[in-house]
Amino acid sequence: MLYLFLLPLLLLSCGVKTNPQPLALPVVEVKRIGNKAYVRSLQGEIQVEGFEKVGEWFVREQSSAFCFKVKRLAGRTEEFCVKKALETKPVVYVRESQDSVLVLAEGFPSYRIYPVLDSRLNPSEGVQFKEQYTIFRDYRERCYAITGEKDQRESQPYELCIAPKPPPPVEDVQRLGYQEVSGKLYIFWSYTPDELFSEFVVYKNGKLVETTQAYMYQDTAPKEKTTYTVKVRNKLGFESPGVSITYNP
Repeated sequence: MLYLFLLPLLLLSCGVKTNPQPLALPVVEVKRIGNKAYVRSLQGEIQVEGFEKVGEWFVREQSSAFCFKVKRLAGRTEEFCVKKALETKPVVYVRESQDSVLVLAEGFPSYRIYPVLDSRLNPSEGVQFKEQYTIFRDYRERCYAITGEKDQRESQPYELCIAPKPPPPVEDVQRLGYQEVSGKLYIFWSYTPDELFSEFVVYKNGKLVETTQAYMYQDTAPKEKTTYTVKVRNKLGFESPGVSITYNP
């Protein structure tokens, strides 16, 4: 038993060391979408040869098949390859209604739809569907890219923008008035807020001067004729037409 205890110490004293752990390989996700190849790390930090970093993805535009190297920081380097880009796009039809748009796609076994922001799609946000997909309208125009899937590749994107639905009406303030006290001018109003209410917006001669959730705006009494306008802004960013009152000194 004493021999077993002393053996590791003897080995260390003789310079005998255990084998170090092997360096880790990069663990990545690789996607081919149209003419672009996308790479992102699933473990640790990486460097991708010949790619540009955009958000969490490395991106390279090249329609032909190619191979590239990925280095894991403090780890090993491995080579990956992508196939030639698919040249076709899915055939897409749309059926529009007031609140939604039905997307019908043909030409591929399955499809993915991506929201597009600033002319770019994020490969992490794709949703797979078969033959049809329903998009519900928003109060803003939304754009999408639709790809067909085949042989572990995605086709050239078909781009589609959906017109917004009409915004909900925003009611104006009521009983807008003012009172001058000791050189100060108080603009006041009443309002019954709903669940979308965000704030009041006050304009002075057409220039924005205040946003508030209070029911009054205080100003130094002007020395000349001045018009104040109060609008209601909701959480969607839309404003009411506005109510105005003019102060005459």
